[in-house]
Amino acid sequence: MSPVTEQWDEVLRTHLALGEERSPVLAAAAFSAEAGFFAVAGRGGADGWPYFRSMAHAPGAGGTGPERPDDVEALCTVCEEAVHPRGLWIAGLPWQRESRELVSDAVTGRDLELALLRRGDRAMWVVRTERGVCAFVLVDGDSESNLSEARSLTLEFDSFLVGQGY
Repeated sequence: MSPVTEQWDEVLRTHLALGEERSPVLAAAAFSAEAGFFAVAGRGGADGWPYFRSMAHAPGAGGTGPERPDDVEALCTVCEEAVHPRGLWIAGLPWQRESRELVSDAVTGRDLELALLRRGDRAMWVVRTERGVCAFVLVDGDSESNLSEARSLTLEFDSFLVGQGY
């Protein structure tokens, strides 16, 4: 089943605490090479699309369509040992990968690929399942407590994805 057929915006909101007032997560997105960014949610019902796509690519914006193949390839390689040589651009902004780690999933015992991206004082966790679905979780602010809590939520969300067959 394609992930696009699911109610992923609500799944993101629920599993990443986006409905909570003091959530450490500002916005989150689900991505696959097949579908591109197929679900995005912002905290408190805010529009999360501006954090993940330029307005030219937002749904209903009448823009130029999906990302270029280089953009998709770069997003797919964010958790791999070697990142795309072009770098990682999200919503027209450059992000640098600060760290990459393999973390054992608490439910399945499988290794998960987890990456921390930074752009100035912004941080974003990215985790990828074995089937290539990536979750991008934008942290609110740069406090260590928010960063740590958002990391935990990201890993819990990935466990949920794996449990659903992704």
